[in-house]
Amino acid sequence: MSIIIPLLDQAIKLSRDEDYLGKKKTTFWASESETMAFDIFHRFMGTEPTNPISEEKLMMLQMRKLTEMAVIEFLRKSGTLIPRLTNDERCFFEWGQNKVPISGYPDAGIKVGKEEIIVEVKTYYGGKQHSEIRIGNVKPSYLKQLAIYLYHFKIKHGILLMINQGTGERFEYDLYQQPKNKYHFICPDNSVEINLEETFKRFEKIWIENIHPQKEPEIEFIYKYDIEKINWEEITASAISKARNGHAVIGDWAVKYSDFKDLIIERQGTVPGYTPEELNRIKELTAGYSTKKSNQVRFDPSELE
Repeated sequence: MSIIIPLLDQAIKLSRDEDYLGKKKTTFWASESETMAFDIFHRFMGTEPTNPISEEKLMMLQMRKLTEMAVIEFLRKSGTLIPRLTNDERCFFEWGQNKVPISGYPDAGIKVGKEEIIVEVKTYYGGKQHSEIRIGNVKPSYLKQLAIYLYHFKIKHGILLMINQGTGERFEYDLYQQPKNKYHFICPDNSVEINLEETFKRFEKIWIENIHPQKEPEIEFIYKYDIEKINWEEITASAISKARNGHAVIGDWAVKYSDFKDLIIERQGTVPGYTPEELNRIKELTAGYSTKKSNQVRFDPSELE
């Protein structure tokens, strides 16, 4: 019989409810640069999430937060920490003629010599993410979040610090604001360029077309692709296996992780998962997939000649 887990879940749920009780969303968050408009709209409207974050994920987020706090404490001991830029001074400004409200809290600020640098700390877990991050493939939304802080605090240099929560390995990615254009940022470590004005204009569009008139935006992503239109040859064997066994659908990841997934499913006139008829059709469309996938040539040495 479990004793600790139910106690933890009860406390986690209470903490979640306390965090959001009576707190109305009034600004675009710096972390929402690539969040779908549908989710942003319903957060502003105070819509009850149809798929609230689970206790397990909340526990995981808290563990990530503890890692970020540890980084800040180590930086504090280094004597380089800038208190006002360390999750203390709120980043808030109103952008453009329509006064689009944008806010957030930077994780840390440090001073190296005479230079002030804003640091954004992110954690990750798993071999797949590690293989991407170690070669510079980080989420653009992380860099855009950092760019927003640099823009607001008028600081030219930021660092995205990625930490593998399983191994403790760390990777740094520099981000620089360009002198001739305050919206232009470059990450030389992976050749990513950011036009922050595009992000602000997207926020502005949602602000004036959806938030103010309280008009629900069109859903940008699809929960479940039409199985007849999927090119099954391009789908991985593991994804096909999950689809065939009814463990997952082939669709846009943004919907999968949305707090309003069930509402999106309802708006798109479909049902969660695949119906028995869809499963039978998927099995017909993917017959022999395991053999085909295993026989595919992934590398032809003759191409090097």
